[in-house]
Amino acid sequence: MTAPGGAGSECCGGSIPECYGHQGHRGSSPRLHAHARPARDRAIVYLLFGTGLRRAELVGLNLDQLEPAEPDRLRQAKKARLTSVRGKGRTTRTVFLGRDARQALADYLQVERPGDAAASHAPAALFLSAASIAARRPDGRLSPRSISTIVAEIGRLHDAQTADPDRKLGTLRPHDARHTFAFELSQASGHNRAELERRLGHANDRYLRIYTNPPDDIAAGYVEDL
Repeated sequence: MTAPGGAGSECCGGSIPECYGHQGHRGSSPRLHAHARPARDRAIVYLLFGTGLRRAELVGLNLDQLEPAEPDRLRQAKKARLTSVRGKGRTTRTVFLGRDARQALADYLQVERPGDAAASHAPAALFLSAASIAARRPDGRLSPRSISTIVAEIGRLHDAQTADPDRKLGTLRPHDARHTFAFELSQASGHNRAELERRLGHANDRYLRIYTNPPDDIAAGYVEDL
């Protein structure tokens, strides 16, 4: 699946398909609009599903929070992290990055971010909007709404390429990625509540039950197995 880029009004004032151009002929790659940032959007999706970050946490990230931040070192690293990620309730946490997120971030930092950073005023943000967008913020930082648009469009593209109705995602939202991460982390950690609080950025465990309930398809699978 080709990850789309751009986001709503921050893209070109229209829909993402308009920003990206039309799908090419069968067997050919789609024609991308100048505002498209597929490497950035791929990194965003891997980060959301691999860390459980909230939208606001993701757009608030700065490049200097990423360790290591050099593309070559990031590709070779066995461990990478985002430091001092600010969550709700004045919480801060360290977020560790899996292999897929490390590779996707390295691609974005090497291929797309330098050009957009050069056209920004004080480009501290990790993820930047395209420099070709006239209405972009001076610092280039994305908005939380743009993350929702990116994720929804990726879900739409997935469903357009999926014939099996049971595998279609419907409307995909950033919070779906957080729920998925929380459920998988709960399974992997043996339902360790302290670890869940730490990785999800909660000051208490009041919301953990919501995040660790299995999605409907998994719950349905439990019943089917019985």
